[in-house]
Amino acid sequence: MATTKTTKRPQHGGRPARNELRAPGIAHTMMLADGRTVFVEVPARMATRGRSGELAFTPEAVRFLDRVRALALEPGATPSPAYLAALRESLGLTQAQLGERIGRDKLTVSRWECGTLRPSLEAMVKLYTLARKMKQTGVVLAG
Repeated sequence: MATTKTTKRPQHGGRPARNELRAPGIAHTMMLADGRTVFVEVPARMATRGRSGELAFTPEAVRFLDRVRALALEPGATPSPAYLAALRESLGLTQAQLGERIGRDKLTVSRWECGTLRPSLEAMVKLYTLARKMKQTGVVLAG
């Protein structure tokens, strides 16, 4: 009687392996620009080990941490282009949708995110108000 050998098929479509979904998160603390320290649990699938064994975050993890920084930024702080993009993404909006909600053009939002144009104080107030309202109404922030 012949014995058949079973092998695991590789994952397709970028779906994480079952054991990766259950892996514990990685505790990470980061200092915000205003001096506060934030504790974040980064999903294990977003980290790797370098050749020397040190922990390294994937680009997906860096975007995740940027979103956390964006959501924790205090009103009145000077936003960077990366902050503006991370805030928009964390609210789950396209550039056009964000522009429409705060009374600006999609191209203006794009220029803010590229760093070629800085938002006015009026625009920043509208951005912070929109973010606060969305958080208060229970909108799930994309992460």
